[in-house]
Amino acid sequence: MTDTTTTENTQIIQNNSSARRLIIITGDKGGVGKSTFARGLAQAYLDTQTRFVGFDADISNSQLERFYGKHCTIEKLNIFKDGGIDGFFNKINTLINKKKTEEGQDQTGASLFLLELPPQSRTILQNFVEDMTFLETAQLDYGIRVTMVVVISRISDSVNQLIHLHSFCKDMADYVIVKNLHFGEENDFTLYQESREIKNIKDTLKKSDASFVEINMPSLIAHAYQYLDKNNMTFDEGIKQTENPAVKGRTRGWLRKFKEEIKPAQGILGLDNLEIIL
Repeated sequence: MTDTTTTENTQIIQNNSSARRLIIITGDKGGVGKSTFARGLAQAYLDTQTRFVGFDADISNSQLERFYGKHCTIEKLNIFKDGGIDGFFNKINTLINKKKTEEGQDQTGASLFLLELPPQSRTILQNFVEDMTFLETAQLDYGIRVTMVVVISRISDSVNQLIHLHSFCKDMADYVIVKNLHFGEENDFTLYQESREIKNIKDTLKKSDASFVEINMPSLIAHAYQYLDKNNMTFDEGIKQTENPAVKGRTRGWLRKFKEEIKPAQGILGLDNLEIIL
């Protein structure tokens, strides 16, 4: 990313600051890396003591809830059930309102939400956005700005998904495009980089107040990833465990790189002060 592009992204992100954020992580194919990114972002929130509420809609493979449910608030959400996505809208409405504690004192409502969508949920999301005018209602009535995080591989489906997503979200959302380096080096994503449709989306969003930020997600070596998976460990637990020094070092290095990579998008990911050094 050039210095000019970084400056432009920073200016747009500042213009799009909002009191509340909903981060939606998508990537229509299974195995593209949505859950890994969601877990990394949840870890970044915890490391910076950023209060958030997570929703795991990947019911068949609930990694976000499995790894982080004991460490923060992660609720399961079945969007394929009738009324499931509507219930999510109502839940958000409840959470942003101030509540009374048991002692009768005001408690500030939630302002940052993380939603991981399951594979094959694009049509449901489109219906939700169009039929319930979700993006407009969220922003105009509740002050919630939505960030669409699209995790991509090198196949054409990733490009097509982003094009389709923009067709109904347009500039009512900010976009973070995540190249998963598990599938190759940054410059290997040629279908994405050479897509005329993607270029047109970038040019269109530049004329609006919406952000379009491209970042990378580093690849975690297989044996470390499998160790964390087998033991249901968060990234922080992988760093703190002493049984496997190699996993400890690999996980620390991965998380540091992850935080470095997401820093250009930290404003629209709900992170104000991202600490790089662990």
